[in-house]
Amino acid sequence: MKKLFLLLAAVGICVVATAQNKQKAQSVIFETDMGNDIDDAMALDLLFKYADMGKINLLGVGVHKNNPHSAEYIDIMRVWYGYKKVPIGVNTSCVTDMDCVDYCTKVCDLKDKNGEPLFARSKNPKYEEAVEMYRRILSKQPDKSVVIATVGFSTTIDALLKSGPDKYSNLTGMELVEKKVEFFSIMAGEFVIKDFAEYNVNNNVPAAKNFFENSPVPMVFIPWTLGDQIQYPGSSIANDFAWAPANPMVEGYKAYMQMPYDRPTWDVISAFYACHPDHKAFTLSNKGEVKVVGKGVTEWTDNPNGRYQILVPDEAQRQQILDYFVEILTTKPKKMK
Repeated sequence: MKKLFLLLAAVGICVVATAQNKQKAQSVIFETDMGNDIDDAMALDLLFKYADMGKINLLGVGVHKNNPHSAEYIDIMRVWYGYKKVPIGVNTSCVTDMDCVDYCTKVCDLKDKNGEPLFARSKNPKYEEAVEMYRRILSKQPDKSVVIATVGFSTTIDALLKSGPDKYSNLTGMELVEKKVEFFSIMAGEFVIKDFAEYNVNNNVPAAKNFFENSPVPMVFIPWTLGDQIQYPGSSIANDFAWAPANPMVEGYKAYMQMPYDRPTWDVISAFYACHPDHKAFTLSNKGEVKVVGKGVTEWTDNPNGRYQILVPDEAQRQQILDYFVEILTTKPKKMK
């Protein structure tokens, strides 16, 4: 009887441990301007790898690049990585440039030796309006359970905060974010170089200004300098992906600039922090507040009661982050098509 009791107890512990592991998976939404820089694709690769590991639930991907091929490229990635049910939300107010040619366009147009599309994609993809997708997803989540990694302009998040009650929730966007979101991991701004108007802020200053000054939840900033200090090696892209004859992230990297080249990892860091904020490679600044002035310059003010922090890893930690990226991004996806 004693042995039976111990066996049952052990089984019970395993069941509880399994349930706890499932509960630890972080819920993440990824907001991107896919196509403007290749680190967006690398960040999405990282998120799919974390989903493979069972460490996150990727609830959705929002895109606000003014290129219809951006959503198509994300669709190619979700199909190739085996996550075709992950919803894509498109900010249709941004999708206007039908003649835009970036790496998304180039990868979508790639053909195999028979003249067929090189990468599979959804037959009849249904993209939601981005703000509606956010509201639908957030309304169904437990309180303070979602992390949003936003690595492009503030356009969609600003619209979300300004949204009103709808069929998914009677809360305003501000109230819904405050209730459901734990924090934002945001690639934006610069706090070392004086009078530097960082790209993501500069491209929609009013949206960034409203977002940064009125976010109802904390934000961790990945500034321009940090991403520039951690450059992914082009040699890895050229040599470490032989396990796949064609990889949409790798093909995007090759199409973005003339190979070989190293590239800053701004957005990859943001995705990494969203998934694993307790990683030993991360150090945060003191708390403070961020203000947008002029044509997109971000100003930092220390405030012990502030809502925001900046990611400030030291040199050794930055090397750890780079080594980790090379390890994870070069790993073969579990569900690869």
